Amino acid sequence: MLNQIWAITIKEIKVLLHDRGALMALFLLPIAFILVMTVALEGVFEAGSSSNPVEMLVINEDQGETAAKVIADLRTVDGLHLIEQLDDRPVTRAAAEEKIIAGEYGLAVVFPANFSKQIQAAATDPGAAAARVSFVSDPTVGTQLIAPARGMVQGYVERQASLAQAPQLTALGFKEMAAHAPAEQSSFILNVGDRFSTEFVSAEQMQSSNLGVAFETVSPAGLHIQHMPTSTEQNVPAYTIYGVFFIMQTIATGLHREKTDGTFRRLQAAPLSRFALLAGKLLPYYLINLVQIALMFTVGVAVFHMSLGNDPLALVLISLVTSAAATGMGLLLAAVGRTPEQVSSLGTLLSVVLAAVGGMMVPVFVMPDFMQQVALITPHAWALSGFQDVIVR
Repeated sequence: MLNQIWAITIKEIKVLLHDRGALMALFLLPIAFILVMTVALEGVFEAGSSSNPVEMLVINEDQGETAAKVIADLRTVDGLHLIEQLDDRPVTRAAAEEKIIAGEYGLAVVFPANFSKQIQAAATDPGAAAARVSFVSDPTVGTQLIAPARGMVQGYVERQASLAQAPQLTALGFKEMAAHAPAEQSSFILNVGDRFSTEFVSAEQMQSSNLGVAFETVSPAGLHIQHMPTSTEQNVPAYTIYGVFFIMQTIATGLHREKTDGTFRRLQAAPLSRFALLAGKLLPYYLINLVQIALMFTVGVAVFHMSLGNDPLALVLISLVTSAAATGMGLLLAAVGRTPEQVSSLGTLLSVVLAAVGGMMVPVFVMPDFMQQVALITPHAWALSGFQDVIVR
């Protein structure tokens, strides 16, 4: 029996070695997946580190000193890279929003024109209007990147606001003491208070309940965002595209099976044009893709209450083009693969790797810069960007 097992084993090894393309794909798939996912996820695990700092545009419209001090503090933060100039000019809000809409940056912070004045006013007037610090971000950028940067900015703002208000709060405290002290002591208390305010002020000892600052996260004005996206509105389109492109393996395998059976030769002998033959072959798969997209989005709406945006026609057009891209790649795979085994292995390799590179598994914005450029080669990235433009942006 052992001889028989050994003989069958040798035969199977010879069969595998005969189809070198399929054998190579078996090893290339895990290697490619490891390489792509490791490089892509580098941005997730190292975002905010010195090797991969979070880039943030800074717009300083404040005429006072408080915003400048906050920015100076932020420059010392490891893992945060401030971009204060574009084309050798200070960054404006309009320029920052254009860059964010174009996808070049994901986050900007805006210090308003009355920042310092309103903080000073809030020290003595609890009802004073707050100076609103705005975080402008692409709505598809995850909170895992925005939240740490916002937390750092907020911490330094509150620290500088406390320092800015401390002299006034100190003087106010001594005035209240003088008002309740005997008349002969009030002038002495006021003098001590003035000296203390100018020479010994500690923000840790004097904390105001109203720092005069409020924080908000907004989207660029040109995007007309009605709400910030949910995970559903980002994941449903991504995994829909991921599933749609699996059709290319089915198309290529079917064509190779017909070649092996002789059916394809008989079709070529029929009085059909090449266009009619290919169109008839690909149209069913194209329609299946459209049904798949419709089904996935229906699940997103029915189960997760996903928004479809305000332009149904745009969604239809993007779906038509995405389905065409997937069908075309199936035809390309059929032309490149020489055997059904090669087609199967290569199809799986392309489906997984292109989806990973294109941002279906890992958002493109957290990838290293060169990976973000590579993503633009894939139809997946363009399809996802199109869907998110309509649904989210």
